[in-house]
Amino acid sequence: IRVNSGTNHVCVVKQAGTVQCWGNNAYGQIGDESTTNGTYPQEVSGLSGVSQVALGSLHSCALLSSGGVICWGFGGNGQLGNGSTSNSNTPVSVSGISTATEIASGSSHTCARLSNGAMKCWGYGGNGQLGDNSLVDRSTPVSVSGISNAVEIGGGDQHTCAVLSSGSVKCWGGNSYGQLGDSSNTTRKTPVSVTSLSNAS
Repeated sequence: IRVNSGTNHVCVVKQAGTVQCWGNNAYGQIGDESTTNGTYPQEVSGLSGVSQVALGSLHSCALLSSGGVICWGFGGNGQLGNGSTSNSNTPVSVSGISTATEIASGSSHTCARLSNGAMKCWGYGGNGQLGDNSLVDRSTPVSVSGISNAVEIGGGDQHTCAVLSSGSVKCWGGNSYGQLGDSSNTTRKTPVSVTSLSNAS
């Protein structure tokens, strides 16, 4: 069983590859075809073959063993990745993702690491956390600039980081507290290297 928490909801991947979620469901983020809060685990509708879940504040995403990604819940900033800004209380497919090997969510965005080491992100981009050299929300995945050899990814509230095959780490997005590790407090719309860090694994 693998578990991941959002702000006020939780999802688990069961051994059979199905998903159960519970907690706040105001925008359908527990995926049970309702907007009623779940005080105990609810089966996410129509899901199988799931290997990982990643939860944002008000949305949820799942990585399929096929390499696809599906999301549900709040979609007002494009968090569902299906070209819409509508909410969905059932899973919808993220556009154009078929070779994902890992996913990570921040508060209102999600990123996928692809089998070739590239990354794509979607959702809220107002702090540069999508890494596409913009401050724009994206309702379909966009490529992260300059990332071609990621081996692990992580999403923070308003920022994203990747460990590269070289052992270095790059981060991008909001940086008010120095969370990008580049010796500054400057928001970054594209990845920057974490200062004096190597051999990460």
